Amino acid sequence: MSDASLSKFDRGLNYGDGFFTTMLVQSGEVKLWNYHQQRLQGAQQQLAFPDLDFVQIKQQADRLASDKSHAVLKIVVTRGEGGRGYGLPELVQLNVLMTLSNFPESYLSLRDKGITLGIAKQRLASGSAFSSIKTLNRLEQVQLKREADLAELSDLVCCDIFDRVVEGVASNLFWVKGKVIYTSDLDGAGVAGVQRQFLLDNVADSPYQMSVGKFQLADLQSADEIFVSNAVLQFAPVNTFNQRNYQRFPVCRWFQNLVTHAS
Repeated sequence: MSDASLSKFDRGLNYGDGFFTTMLVQSGEVKLWNYHQQRLQGAQQQLAFPDLDFVQIKQQADRLASDKSHAVLKIVVTRGEGGRGYGLPELVQLNVLMTLSNFPESYLSLRDKGITLGIAKQRLASGSAFSSIKTLNRLEQVQLKREADLAELSDLVCCDIFDRVVEGVASNLFWVKGKVIYTSDLDGAGVAGVQRQFLLDNVADSPYQMSVGKFQLADLQSADEIFVSNAVLQFAPVNTFNQRNYQRFPVCRWFQNLVTHAS
């Protein structure tokens, strides 16, 4: 494990040959650690990286988080240096880097009052074998965030090349009709976030039912309620979408309360 700066020959820098996860630190503890470990392990296996030492990683993460009341902890794993061109090195020496940053206080207001949501013009590429992994290739999201900022919107509904609703720029997207919560199956595009998985794992204990599938913008536009999730923001309601205002967020509030008490 390394805390050093990356070498200019590192494969993560040169080829995006690596992956990451971003975690919320609260009251000195990493929230939803088991979910983040599963994400890292899944990426490690799919990209054929050597096994990660999760005992050591967790110990270091705990040390960094221990005196923080509210922060953001990011773990980046690269395949290190070596190999000829795209070819893999014979001996892989992983770089595991951790960075701790301040919690964005604006997120507290977004959780409470909600976000403004638009529709992205840019489409997400579909069919990649790595679309579900948080690899170090995030150019789509960089450009989508730029689009949202230029439009002065908190987030955008991102669709794939088939005009199916996928996700937000850096969030998963949910909407509600009656007692049913809907979300994309992320088949071919989009990242399955840890907060999304938390909701899927706990919806059976809620007053609501779940529908995961393929949907169009028209399905979203007729929703009673819309909300988004990611590991740091957790759950935030949408107060404005496509010139329609929302004032009640019972489903989002239910899951906000649930995750507050989750470890």
